Amino acid sequence: MASVPKILIIVASTRTARFADYPLAWVLERTAYRTDFAFEVFDLRENLLPLYDLQAPPAMAPRAYSSDQQREIGERLDAADGYFVITNEFNHGYTAALKNLIDHYFVEFVHKPISFLGYGNVGGSRAIEQLRQVAAELDMVSVRPTVHIFGPQMAPIRIDGAARADIFAALEPRLDLLLTDLHWWASALSAARRADSEIESA
Repeated sequence: MASVPKILIIVASTRTARFADYPLAWVLERTAYRTDFAFEVFDLRENLLPLYDLQAPPAMAPRAYSSDQQREIGERLDAADGYFVITNEFNHGYTAALKNLIDHYFVEFVHKPISFLGYGNVGGSRAIEQLRQVAAELDMVSVRPTVHIFGPQMAPIRIDGAARADIFAALEPRLDLLLTDLHWWASALSAARRADSEIESA
């Protein structure tokens, strides 16, 4: 029997006083009861890589890690069956730390699903649209449903516990849609990758 999909929750913001911790806590609370997933948090603030300076692009030199740190992170990415990215938006884009992480790897991401929760002035929409393009180049599947937390919602979430609960409660149906699609894609693509591996080793 196949194991449940392993999903890496990637927290993209590295700021000291970041908003990301609020949606992260909510997502962890909402997923804690689920037995059809195995979730692990990957916090970029605690896993910053040096700026990209590899001898060869990761697509041309798979798993040719240049440091123990890069290897350890690569192994965590490799072990995941899919990703749930919590991303902020600055100047209509996503964070440099997230781009730097992505650029250090390739085969670790291939044929896996990626999903998004965005926050910011327009709910992180522009950052997510850019990330969808990057995901396509990595031969990933971008899960269609997303969760958006808009600028006017952010202050109440920070300062008012009752408002925070109401806002997140209203977002639960969208999160459920995202997780349903993420589970389908993670399961289907995991099976396909196993089949490919069996053919290659035969």
